[in-house]
This record gives sequence, C-alpha cells and structure tokens, in this order.
Amino acid sequence: MSRIIKWASLTGICALMFSASFAVDIAICEDEEGNQSFHKSCPPGTFLVEEKKVSVGGNSSSDKFDLSKLNVVLYTIPVCETCEEVKIYLKSRDIPFAEKDVSKDLELQKELTEISGKLSVPVTVIGDEFVSGYDRVRIGNIIDSLVPPEE
Repeated sequence: MSRIIKWASLTGICALMFSASFAVDIAICEDEEGNQSFHKSCPPGTFLVEEKKVSVGGNSSSDKFDLSKLNVVLYTIPVCETCEEVKIYLKSRDIPFAEKDVSKDLELQKELTEISGKLSVPVTVIGDEFVSGYDRVRIGNIIDSLVPPEE
C-alpha cells in the first residue's frame, strides 16, 4: 500500500512540474530620453521604472502552434545593444529565430538592404514583414497576428 501511495505522489508531482507555469522577473528600464527597454536588470544610463513578474510556460495558444512556422530572421552585428534587446524580447516570448550577422558578409549586407532599404541593424523579419530597430509593440503585433487564436 505504501508503495502505491508513493508512486501516485511521485506521478502527481511530475505531472505538475511539466504542466505548471512559472514567472520571471523583468525590469522595465528608461533612459534620459524616455525610451523604455526590458532587461534582467537596468543597464548603466537607465533607471528602473517598474519590475514585473511575467508568466512563462503553462497552457497558451503558443503551446499549440508551432512557433518555428513564423520564420523569424534577425539581422545583427556583434556589438549592438539594440540587437540584444530584440533577442531578449524574442526569447521571452519563446519565438525561435535565425540570427544573421551582417558585419563581415557582403551578401548578407546586400540582402538586408534589399529587405529594409538601408544598411542598419537590428532588422527583424517576421514572415513577409520587417521591423527596423527595436519596436517591441510592432514586433509583438506582427507575431500576434500570425499566431492563431486558442480554440
């Protein structure tokens, strides 16, 4: 009898571990010009506006939709804080993306210029649309428009 109870308890705990969501702390930081960004902690030259707990995991429409179908490509260069912010945002939403470093690749520079009309990073390509710079709201809206609603 004791083994059955232990087995049932262990099975229940495992089920909870794999279905439970958890929260991460996100710092909303602002610079002197009022631009806000999201980090684990505020970088130099910014101050903390608000700290939020964001739920990660659990049951959501993104669990049912294969997010790799979004076909997200991020054009970057190695030392680019704004590029890092886009990466952090995409990772926070569990969005898989391909990163293309245009710093030393003339073909990628040409490809980027054809897409966005200029040689500037970051550029996030989501399906048939692109976003220059770090426009979290626009990136989020494009992603949300492509992910089917939960049934």
